[in-house]
Amino acid sequence: MKLMEKIELPSRRFTDIATSVGINDIVNLSNQLEAKGRKIYHLEMGRPDFDSPKLAKDAVKKALDDGFVHYPDLKGVYELRLAVSKKLKRENGIDISPENVLITVGAQGALMAVMMTVLNEGDEVIVPTPCFGAYPGTCKILGAKMIAAVCKQEDGFVLRASAVEPLVTDRTRMIMINTPNNPTGAIIDRAELEGIAEIAKKHDLLVVSDECYEHFQYDGRHVSIASLPGMEDRAVTVGAASKTYSMTGWRVGYLGMPSWLSSYATRTHIYMTTCPTIFAQYGYAEALDRADDDVRAMVREYKERRDLVAGYLKEMEKIDFVMPRGAFYFFPSIKRTGMSAAEFCGNILEKAGVALVPGEAFEAPGFVRLAYCKPKDYLVEAMENIKSAMAR
Repeated sequence: MKLMEKIELPSRRFTDIATSVGINDIVNLSNQLEAKGRKIYHLEMGRPDFDSPKLAKDAVKKALDDGFVHYPDLKGVYELRLAVSKKLKRENGIDISPENVLITVGAQGALMAVMMTVLNEGDEVIVPTPCFGAYPGTCKILGAKMIAAVCKQEDGFVLRASAVEPLVTDRTRMIMINTPNNPTGAIIDRAELEGIAEIAKKHDLLVVSDECYEHFQYDGRHVSIASLPGMEDRAVTVGAASKTYSMTGWRVGYLGMPSWLSSYATRTHIYMTTCPTIFAQYGYAEALDRADDDVRAMVREYKERRDLVAGYLKEMEKIDFVMPRGAFYFFPSIKRTGMSAAEFCGNILEKAGVALVPGEAFEAPGFVRLAYCKPKDYLVEAMENIKSAMAR
């Protein structure tokens, strides 16, 4: 018998996951070109370029010096759960006790925990597309069926409640929302959230709200669906340190949820990972309490970068885009170039040395994602290269 002859790779639960060209594929190809001496401009990764707040790093050092190096409460250290609870009340209008806050290994840990806890094989999840690639991937892993609520570019990529209602069936268990949205930067305003909330109440559905980009909103005010009347017991709020505080490598997020779900989701997360790193949790708690100035400075800079990139895109004849209202991405259509998104990204990488991500990674062929979380001079060089490549 040959070695491992009985093992199928990938396992059936991973079949058909991420078969299109995704972010990691672009990163790997870019790294290969850089290893050969090619200058590559990385606009494919949604990774803030700012340092993490100094006060958060100091809190981690203190936690280490104070001996916080063992298992914490597996739900999360109380100081952080309390900080999240206060933040949700203060900023989002959501009244959740620390007992119903679960500290997770990043936002993906929170999403996986709640979806794994709630969904059974064959259940349906309504997901607005374009979307973060983890949503369809997680559905497939769990044997659930993702039902796409397509958000149109001509409508600003905004999820409309009128597009959600016709998708509800007797198998629907969950509506996923992401505002501001990755990859489009679209924001769901209060009126649409109220409509989605009414659908959830009418059909007895759970709403999972990914709000990792909540502070990256350049006009209007962020609204959490869990703050709306009647939604406190049927909405789950997901957040993380990664984007807001430029702490992507810290891997700390949270799940704010109704009491009926709390103990079950906690148990799921414990089986997944046990718990996040204890001293990183103390750093995040400090950031939540005291790093508002750092966040405001970062958001101001990102707005300037957004406007800079928009100026370049307006000059590109075959590129169509809507101005993102939030997050730090553009999601332009490249359909008028006559190329597929993968071909376009390969062409721009080869001719301009700029790494972008094909829309297939976000369930949206014909589009590409450009992340503008880089310094302005870097963005100028990258956009000049794209402009020159497009003119050839």
